Amino acid sequence: MRPDKCDVIVTYCWNRVGYNILKNLSAHGLSVWAADTSKHNICSMSRYCAGSFTYPDPFAKEDEFIDCLVNKVNQLKPEVLLPTHDESVVIMRNRSRFPEDLIIPYENAEKLLMLANKAKATELAGKAGVPTPKVFVSAKDITDYPVVFKTAIGNSAKGVFFPKNETELTELREKYMGCEALVEEWIGGTDYSVDCVRWNGFWQASVYHALVTKTDGGGTTTQREIVSLPILEEYARKLLDYVDFHGVCGLDFRYDPGNGRAAFIEVNARFTGGLATPIAAGFEIPWIVYKLATEGQYEDSIAVKAGTKTKWILGDVITLVGRMVKLKWNPREMRQVFTFKGFDAFDDYDPKDPKAILGEMSYYLGKLIKNGKLNP
Repeated sequence: MRPDKCDVIVTYCWNRVGYNILKNLSAHGLSVWAADTSKHNICSMSRYCAGSFTYPDPFAKEDEFIDCLVNKVNQLKPEVLLPTHDESVVIMRNRSRFPEDLIIPYENAEKLLMLANKAKATELAGKAGVPTPKVFVSAKDITDYPVVFKTAIGNSAKGVFFPKNETELTELREKYMGCEALVEEWIGGTDYSVDCVRWNGFWQASVYHALVTKTDGGGTTTQREIVSLPILEEYARKLLDYVDFHGVCGLDFRYDPGNGRAAFIEVNARFTGGLATPIAAGFEIPWIVYKLATEGQYEDSIAVKAGTKTKWILGDVITLVGRMVKLKWNPREMRQVFTFKGFDAFDDYDPKDPKAILGEMSYYLGKLIKNGKLNP
């Protein structure tokens, strides 16, 4: 990789998602630059990184962030700017400030915000014919606890709670009185995620289920396995067809293999935290998005390998610490956390790129010292 060449700029690169995009695109010969608010992170310390730079906080200093990014685009002249997380909304809201010939393979800000709202997305899913949990308007309608209380905006299980009775639900309503929220029935089963690419007639999806989650009740997964579940792929396509979505997307479901019941949870109109899993299974999402965005088509065959397993090493460490602090020991889950055999890939470790995981650890350590939390 030549440091004076730049094919793609990837933003929000402090974590494993940016890292797996970086690795995947670099493997196809592209020169990829990583950008983030932090100077030292998993991407900037990777051997696959052609160059890196920092920018101001996209959410606290939007104008300064856009100015910095526009300047870097004009300097480096990449073909593609690839946001990876919620900064995509900020970028697309300011699309007109970037060069017209710069490719940013994302939907407009309005559609991204619509899908990010869990209440609106649940409503749209129902209209599209996708099964959704029952939504309670009043506590009087609830006959069984626990239920799910979640704020309309949030990710990585932030703002999601599982009140066990009416008193706990009332306390949550009061605490989040100023926020849009919804209360849903609790659905049994396991968390499943569908990673998709829908683009001008192209469609491909893969499904994985959670083996370990970082927080109780769902959210960020640290271990995953690819499974064959065409029904969830069908539901995902129904919703994305209904809203005419173009790009990369992840949809979360609860699914109970025992009774076959599935229910929509949320949609992430971006790359997802479990990106390493479909890539390891043969569904190279970053490369496919790049090819579709730059050439308008992707013609190579895609065979998603069921049974593919991946593990986020640092995520499992955080999971272990969290369970110890809360004194919530699940022997089966603890054994799984300490397991390193049988995985096809790791989210944050590549034996050819050992410095990268050190960059990830230094980033999390810095956040722990600054904020007292292991979850940035």
